[in-house]
Amino acid sequence: MDHVVNAYNRSEASIVRGEGVYLFDKDGKKYLDFAAGISTTSLGHCHPYITDKLKEQLDSLWHCSNIFTIPQQERLAQRLTELTFADKVFFCSSGLEATEAAIKFIRRYFYLNGQEKRSHIITIEGGFHGRSIAAISAGGNEKSREGFAPLLSGFDKVPRNNIEALEKKINSETAAIFLEPIQSEGGVHPLDVEYLKKVREITKAQGIILCFDEVQCGYGRIGSLFYYQNIGVEPDMLTCAKAMGNGFPLAACLVKGYIAEAITPGTHGSTYGGNPLAMTVGNAVLDVMLKEGFFDHVKKVSKYLKEKLLPLTEEFPKIVSEVRGEGLLIGIELRVPLADKIVKQSLDKGLIMTKILNNRVIRITPPLVVENMHVNAVCDIFHDLFFYIKDI
Repeated sequence: MDHVVNAYNRSEASIVRGEGVYLFDKDGKKYLDFAAGISTTSLGHCHPYITDKLKEQLDSLWHCSNIFTIPQQERLAQRLTELTFADKVFFCSSGLEATEAAIKFIRRYFYLNGQEKRSHIITIEGGFHGRSIAAISAGGNEKSREGFAPLLSGFDKVPRNNIEALEKKINSETAAIFLEPIQSEGGVHPLDVEYLKKVREITKAQGIILCFDEVQCGYGRIGSLFYYQNIGVEPDMLTCAKAMGNGFPLAACLVKGYIAEAITPGTHGSTYGGNPLAMTVGNAVLDVMLKEGFFDHVKKVSKYLKEKLLPLTEEFPKIVSEVRGEGLLIGIELRVPLADKIVKQSLDKGLIMTKILNNRVIRITPPLVVENMHVNAVCDIFHDLFFYIKDI
């Protein structure tokens, strides 16, 4: 570790292998993974079908550049447009790249339509869209923004679930509203569905683009391919990543055709985006997720997880203030900043989770293939940990 930039609060556990919902360290210790690489390995580690498909492609072609037609890319784009609102797909390698693409697509669209002053994008306080200068200007918490001034202009923030504040912020320069329908890094806060429906009404009435960031809440985590499909609020654009490649670098910006027309050769691109390896994995992930019963399983185990976690607020009222979230994206808010202590102790007991929001929220994002028996094991560990926490 002496030669790696110290950008992460790393555990001393050295993970060397994964299988299904479990990870193993170099000493052979087994961990139940309820972080899933932060909402990423949603089909579990080393899924045999996906691994086999990737191995086949490894012997054929890794990279050839987007100056050529890539058949696997064409197939994945067609499938995604048939499954969603989108007419076109731009492939890249990370959620951050998808954010950058969305920002550029929005501004380019209004520029080409003679409205270059419409460049401002409204975002929601508590939102997180990545760590580039543009992304932390659009969202991000204080720590991710500290020391990187001057940040970029053109982003206007409004409070969560406050329609009046949003309407007041809209003006002749407003191009888009860009939001996470479920804020994950911001504490696992689902935005009110009625609020999102009102946002959609306003944006349609005023010719404003609505872009959803579903990098964490999308791709099956809520029990449908995308969260917007659960709530009946259709955006004009959508960013996705993480679970899209089950751990392989893969992301996309899904977009309506009228916006996509603004992007012509030379205006945007990605060296690795849409490469044959990533596209093979992306198609394999969809193959698994679209099998009959897959999303039903996610809904059932999600319901069971919530039912098991909700009583924690009554059993440990001095520790747990709220359990919230949707599907398999759950946050446990603590009354005191002990999340780091609990996460560390859970690791000692063979459970992996993450902490967010000023050390006050434990985030649970297990693989979507998790079973009730795994939920039971996690809840048993929670009871042990909370029972023995002292000095509250």
